[in-house]
Amino acid sequence: MKLKIALSATVLTFLATTAGFADEKNQQVNKINIFEARLWAAMDARDDKNPVFDEALKAGNYDALMYLGQIGGAACQRLIPYFTSPDPQAVAAARQGAMLCADDTLADALMVNSAPVPAINGTDYRYPALGFSGGDGARRDLVAAVNAILPGRPYNVGYPDNARTLPLFGLMQSIVYDRLEADALPGLDFGNLLKLAREMGTGEVAAYLLTRFSGLEKKFDQADVQATIDGADNDIVRMLLIRVLRQYGDVASGALIALASDEHEGVAIEAIRALGRLSDAESLGFLVTATGSDKAVMRHLAIGALAGRNTDDTALTARIAAAVEDKSSWVAVTALGGLMQRDAEQGIALAAAWLAGDDYYRAFSALGLLSSTDEGKAIVKAYADAHPDTNRGREAAIALDPSIEADTKARPAPDYALVQSYQDKELILNTTRGPICITPSPQAPYAAYNFMTLAEAGKMDGMLWHRVIPNFVAQAGQTEDPSINEWGSIREEWFDSDHRIGTVGVATAGRDTGGTQFFINTGYNLHLNNRYTVFGQVVEGLDVAFKLEEGDRILKARVAKAPSGACQ
Repeated sequence: MKLKIALSATVLTFLATTAGFADEKNQQVNKINIFEARLWAAMDARDDKNPVFDEALKAGNYDALMYLGQIGGAACQRLIPYFTSPDPQAVAAARQGAMLCADDTLADALMVNSAPVPAINGTDYRYPALGFSGGDGARRDLVAAVNAILPGRPYNVGYPDNARTLPLFGLMQSIVYDRLEADALPGLDFGNLLKLAREMGTGEVAAYLLTRFSGLEKKFDQADVQATIDGADNDIVRMLLIRVLRQYGDVASGALIALASDEHEGVAIEAIRALGRLSDAESLGFLVTATGSDKAVMRHLAIGALAGRNTDDTALTARIAAAVEDKSSWVAVTALGGLMQRDAEQGIALAAAWLAGDDYYRAFSALGLLSSTDEGKAIVKAYADAHPDTNRGREAAIALDPSIEADTKARPAPDYALVQSYQDKELILNTTRGPICITPSPQAPYAAYNFMTLAEAGKMDGMLWHRVIPNFVAQAGQTEDPSINEWGSIREEWFDSDHRIGTVGVATAGRDTGGTQFFINTGYNLHLNNRYTVFGQVVEGLDVAFKLEEGDRILKARVAKAPSGACQ
């Protein structure tokens, strides 16, 4: 009996100790969550003066450096002392923050300490930070790092968190919009890059880097590029290297025509697009035949590829003009664009009629086409002046002055707890092609909340898919509802912006100008990483996203508890 009583007392004592420990742990977790909420809220408010950052750094919570990097601007200068910190965790966080800053004043400070961060302290983002910071010195450092990657077939390698691929990504971002001639980087070993493109994991990033250069026909034999395409077991690599193959001009015609009939539609799309760069008769004949395809996407691509070819060929002009009557509005808009290149007077007259017509997609597309010519600009200005209080009139003004779109009023930062409450929900888009279900990203909770509440307010209903570029994005957000302009802008959240196929990003007109427009990545868009926020992932209906055409609409958008089963 005494033994049982003693045992019971021991158990009670243990349970009391355990309960006390659990309470203490819960208090610690709650304290961490409150602290994290304060950091997120300060970041979203772009308040780098908030004392939470000093509190965090004093406590050794170096994640604060990444939040400062998201804020950007003057906040980025606070990272500099940590680039040379004796604490590798501080160095790792500061380098990641610098990558998010994309501030060219940081390059020299980043190069003072080139020591790698031990893997135990997290991913070392020094090379991407140098890539986003820019500068000739940073580029030389990146070239040396890329050249040091020896060919092989390493196991389990891939972007974004691998030391083997981060130098490639960093160099790609440093030249991403420069469209450099290959000769502009004489120290870069292009032969090594082509070898790396054959590898599992590394291949996608190496091939992507190659696509940022022109003049590659002077660096490789065409046979070597074709052999790499033929030998690749990765369709993304094949698609990327077609952009290299097209640089060889007409001599690559036969290879591109063969690829244009590839069973993988993404490969065929890239090849047909590439044929538009050629001038030979064989590729011309192939494209003319493709305009009769039963697939709208193929007709769209073929007509777009033909638009600038043989502009004095009246029969070809007549074929393109006839396609303006295509049953697909997407194809019709593409044909009108081609017609304006070949017969500006006829094209402008038709575009002006579309602008004044009832079809919103055609009217919106006409704005872009008209604003490309002086005569068309006069028509657009007259329309903007005559319709100042309509959304179409505002879009006419934007077509003439894109800076208007970037002049937005920031939405107030919502309560962090409210934002988090949407993380177990999903956004359901019922489109003209079928339903698409999107789950939110925990790394971009404010952006996810923004689009989910946009749907709950009914603002997504009727939105156009106004920009569809095969192998790139399907973008929505255009609407004739004028109240959409009062929604306001949100801030970037670039912590995990890996733009792989099926991710959903925020469309912007500059940093922190996103609001109501978004896109689904239908291609591997590595160059968008850390430039556009990823707020979600398509979990059902990716096949629907691939079928979208310009002119399609979101019929109804809603939010439901995940998983809703709405797309199954």
